[in-house]
Amino acid sequence: MRDQWERFRDASVVLAGGGPVKPRLLQAFQEHLADLSPEDLPRELRGQYAALTAALHSGRRTGTLDAMSVSVLKMSEADACRHAQDIVRIFGDLNEFGAANRPAAVLRAVPDRDDLPAFLNRA
Repeated sequence: MRDQWERFRDASVVLAGGGPVKPRLLQAFQEHLADLSPEDLPRELRGQYAALTAALHSGRRTGTLDAMSVSVLKMSEADACRHAQDIVRIFGDLNEFGAANRPAAVLRAVPDRDDLPAFLNRA
């Protein structure tokens, strides 16, 4: 199962693609974030993600279009860009949270030249 960081990374990759922002926003959210709940995110990001989700579900199903498609089609280009930026910002924030919780790299000292691989011994 993909974690939140991977989901937002994949959504950001879709958003970085070519073409109009609205279809990319819809594709990014539907393919990577639609089944993600705000409670699945760190507490500091839940409000921002909940607002994004609410904006993308504000429309009503019409004919063959689902509520999310209607919401995105009705929003202005500026609003669609802002929501796309929100996804990228959350991805960046998840990166920071991950870095803060990641253990520091462990460096190992090599006691003498005999323990070095041959290609490093020549240096």
